[in-house]
Amino acid sequence: MNNTQTATQHATDTDVPSGATGPRWRRALGLQFLGPVQGSGLRDPAYLVRRIDDQVVQLSELLHLVVVHAEPPRSSAEVADAVSAAYGRTLTVEGVEHLITTRLEPLGLVVEDEAGEPLRPVKARPLLALTLKATLLPARRTRVLAALLAPLFWPPVVLAALAALVASDVLLVTGGGFWQAISEVFATPTAALLIYGMLVAAAVVHELGHAAACRYGGADPGEIGVGVYLVFPAFYTDVTDSYRLGRAGRVRTDLGGLYFNVLTVLGLVAGYLATDSGLLLLTALGLQLQMLQQLIPVVRFDGYFILSDLAGVPDLFSRVGPVLRSLRPGHPVDPRVSELRPRARRFVTTWVVLVVPLLAGAIVWFVWVLPQFVDHGREGIRLQQLVFDLAWQQRDWPAMALAVFSITLLLVPLVGASVVLWRLATTLSTLVRRHVAARMRTEERRMDTFDEPPETERAVLSAADFTDAIMYAPRVPPPRQGWRRAVYEGSGHVVNPGPSPTEQRRQELERRLRTPIEGSRRVVVLSRKGGVGKTTISLALGSTFAMLRGDRVIAVDANPDAGNLAHRVAPPHDMNITHVLRDLDDITSYAALRGYTSQAIESRLEVLASDDDPRIQMALDRDDYHRLVGLLDHFYNLILLDTGTGILDSANQGLLSEADQIVLVVRSGLDGGRAGALTLDWMDEHGFGDLVSRAVVVVNAQRHGYAPPDLMRRHFEKRCQRVVTVPWDGALEQGALTDMSSLHRKTRDSLVDIAAAVADNFVRMEARP
Repeated sequence: MNNTQTATQHATDTDVPSGATGPRWRRALGLQFLGPVQGSGLRDPAYLVRRIDDQVVQLSELLHLVVVHAEPPRSSAEVADAVSAAYGRTLTVEGVEHLITTRLEPLGLVVEDEAGEPLRPVKARPLLALTLKATLLPARRTRVLAALLAPLFWPPVVLAALAALVASDVLLVTGGGFWQAISEVFATPTAALLIYGMLVAAAVVHELGHAAACRYGGADPGEIGVGVYLVFPAFYTDVTDSYRLGRAGRVRTDLGGLYFNVLTVLGLVAGYLATDSGLLLLTALGLQLQMLQQLIPVVRFDGYFILSDLAGVPDLFSRVGPVLRSLRPGHPVDPRVSELRPRARRFVTTWVVLVVPLLAGAIVWFVWVLPQFVDHGREGIRLQQLVFDLAWQQRDWPAMALAVFSITLLLVPLVGASVVLWRLATTLSTLVRRHVAARMRTEERRMDTFDEPPETERAVLSAADFTDAIMYAPRVPPPRQGWRRAVYEGSGHVVNPGPSPTEQRRQELERRLRTPIEGSRRVVVLSRKGGVGKTTISLALGSTFAMLRGDRVIAVDANPDAGNLAHRVAPPHDMNITHVLRDLDDITSYAALRGYTSQAIESRLEVLASDDDPRIQMALDRDDYHRLVGLLDHFYNLILLDTGTGILDSANQGLLSEADQIVLVVRSGLDGGRAGALTLDWMDEHGFGDLVSRAVVVVNAQRHGYAPPDLMRRHFEKRCQRVVTVPWDGALEQGALTDMSSLHRKTRDSLVDIAAAVADNFVRMEARP
C-alpha cells in the first residue's frame, strides 16, 4: 500500500486506447470484501479484503477498485476503463498491469485468467504473533453463540454489571476470607488444578465476549482458537469483520472479553457467597489480575487493540520501523507515517517511542536469562516426573493429573521460546541479507563508474572555482525551531542536530515556492459563493509570495462590487483600477505605475484597488481587464487577481481566459464544497479543463478545529492538483489591516503549502510573449 500513490502517478502518465489487447485478469477464489475501514487514522480511505486463507489485506481505494472490477475476467483495457469511471481519474492499461503485477498478484488477490490459484501468496507474519494455532470453535458455531449472548451488551445490563463488580470487590476485600482460602489450597495442593481449570474456562468465556460484542455491533465473528503467544498458551477470536464498524463498535469488541470476565467474576463471587469455597474466591481474584494484564498495551493483549482502534491504525507494530526511520535527524518522513492523519500520527509516534525501549529491553533480558529459563524448565519437568511416579504407586489420580498438567504447562513455554528464537533469528537474517544486498548493489554501481574515463584534475584553480561548494565542506543548516534550536544555541553552535523533518519539509516548500518565473504569471483567485474568505486568501497568498520570493508581486482587486483588498494592506489610496485604465497610455514605467498602487509595509505586496465610488454606473468588462493585465505583465512577475463571485459575469470569464492558474477558495462545510464543485463543473463545460486540472483548492476553515469531510476533500483531490486546508486564524478574521507576522505558525505553513503548489506550475508553462 505504501507505493500506491507512486503507482497511481505511473498509471496516469500515458493514455492507451481502451481497446488495446493484453492479458485477462480475474479475482482469486474465495475473496470477501469487508468494506471500508471505519474511523481510520489514515488520510485516505482504506478497504479490507479477506482471502480464502482468512488472511485480511488492507488496500487503498485504487487497489480495491482494481480487485472489484477484475470480475468477471477482463482484459487490462477493460479493467482500466471500469476503474477510471469509478475512481474519477484516468487509469491507463500500463497502470493496471503495474498495480496488478507489483501489488495485487503477490498478495494473491488478482491472477491471470488462465493461471491457477496462487500457491504461496504474501502473508503477514509479524514477530509478535500467535503461532501453532488450532481451532476450538468453528466460525459457524461461534456466530450462533455470539448471537445468543449479544443482548448482554445492552447498556443498562453493562452498567448494572460494573456496579455489581465494584460492590463484589468491596465485599471480598472486607470479608476476611482470603487467607483462609490460601490455607485451604496449601492443605490440598491438588485443589490448584481446579483453579487452573476454572481460569482456562474463564479464558474461553473471555473470547466469547469478544465474539458477542462483535455480533452486537453488527459484524460477524470468526472462529475461536488457541495458539502460543510469545512463550505462553493463549486463546484468540477472529473479529476482523469488526473493522467494518465505527470506532465505538471496534473498541466495544476489544473490551467485550473483559466485560465477560466481569460477568464471570460475578458468578464466582455468587458461588463463593453461597458455598464459602476458598477456591472460588481465589479464582475470582486471580481472574481480575488477568484482566489487568490484558490491559497492557505493549504486546498484543486487549490493551494493545484498544489503543490501535482508538488511533484508527489496524496494526501499530507495522508502523514501528517507519516511525523510527522518520525520527532520524536529516531524513525525510516515511510514507507509512505521512499517510496518517495528524492526530493518529502523534498517537502512533508516542506509542512507538514508549514501547520500543521496553520491548528491546525485554528481548535482551529474555536472551540473557534463556539458559537459566531452560535449566529451570528441565528441572521442573524432572520434579513433576517424580511426583507422577509417586502418585502412580499410590494410585492418587488427582495428583497424577496435576503432574501431567504441570509438565504440559512447563513444556509450552519451552516450545514457545524455541519458536520465538527461531522467528527472531530468521527476521534478523532477512534484514542482514537485505542490507548486504543493498550494499552490494551500491558497490556494483560504484565499480561501474570505474569504467568511465576519469576527469582530469585541474592543476591550477581558476576564478570560476572560487565557490562555496568547492572551497568549503558541506554545512548542515542550523535548526530554526524546537528542541533542536535550543541544543544548537545552548551549545554555542557547537552541536548541530540539523533541521527537524517538519522544518525540512518547510524548506523544501519554500524552495519550490521560489521557482523562477520566465516572464510573468497570472493567478486568479475565485469562488462562487461570497463570504468564504476569498479576499483574505488572496491577501495572504500574495503576501507569502512577496515575502519569500523577492520579485515584484501585485494583487489586483477585480471584484466589481466594492472589494476591500486594498484596505487590508495599507491606508486608503486615492488611485484605483479606473484611474489606471484612464491613464493607460501615459504609464510607461514601473515608477509611473507605482503611484497607482498601495504597498504593504511588511510583505512589500502591492495592491491595485477596485473602484468603490458609489456614483459608478457601469462595471469594467473583459476588454478592460485584458488591457489592464497586459500592462501589468510588463512590470510584475506575479499577478494575483481577486475576482468577484459571479462566474457568469463577462469580466470574470475574461479573467479566466487570461489566467495561467486558478486558486479556488471554498468553505469547509457542505454548501461550500457544493459551490466549489459546481464551479469546476462549469469550467470543464466551457473549455477551462486545463485550469481545473492545475487548480489549487483552498478549504478555508470557519472555526477552530473544523476540517472538510473526507469525501469532499477526495472529490477535489481527484479533479485538481492540490487541496490545502487553512486553519481558522483570528488574525485573518478582522477584515482590517492584516499583520502577517501575527498569524499562527500552522496558518503560515498552510499558506506556504498553497504557494508551493501554485509555483509548481511555473516551470510547466512557456514564457509569455
